[in-house]
Amino acid sequence: WMLEELGVTYEHDTVSMPRSNGSRKSHPLGKIPSLVINDGEFSIYESAAINSFLGRQYGSSLVPATDPFLLALYDQTILCLMAEMDAQGLWIHRKHEALAGLFGEAPVAVKHAKNQFDQVNKALCNQLNPFLLGAEFSAADILYVHCLDWAEAIGWGEAWVEGSDTNEKDSEMKMKLKDYLEKCRSRPAYQKTMEKRSQEREIAKKNKE
Repeated sequence: WMLEELGVTYEHDTVSMPRSNGSRKSHPLGKIPSLVINDGEFSIYESAAINSFLGRQYGSSLVPATDPFLLALYDQTILCLMAEMDAQGLWIHRKHEALAGLFGEAPVAVKHAKNQFDQVNKALCNQLNPFLLGAEFSAADILYVHCLDWAEAIGWGEAWVEGSDTNEKDSEMKMKLKDYLEKCRSRPAYQKTMEKRSQEREIAKKNKE
């Protein structure tokens, strides 16, 4: 998505899977994604680091450049997203439910991970004005929407999904998140990214048949 926002030409490697020889070339733990430049002349991993690098490399306003206070808020927000929402929430679910055959089932851990996600989501929702850094969309919003898309896919989106049960206290948060997601998901770069992802899945499905 970040690359689409920047209008940078890129090639998406759909072959190298996690822990494969291909992914280990650019990530010592064999994880994805990684950004590889000039056939391996330079590579960087971790989504937040990749987006920050790209924003600075291409001089984009998606990553704060000069305002120290806005940059501090950006750093705080992306670290919170990666450490508190992704690692301690969504990834725990993935390990112990989606990948339970590999890592083992841990229903208590998953329950606490859901609570962790909800708490962090409320804090980040309160930060929206209308975006995470204020009036302008940023690379932090790319990471946040990625996490919300992930949460929605695993059934953790009751705080904003239409038709889900919410009490009166949470209705304001639901509307705020709904409006925020509509703004972000209507961006041409997001829609182009989703279209490409859908096409790649169709190709992968056909190749398995």
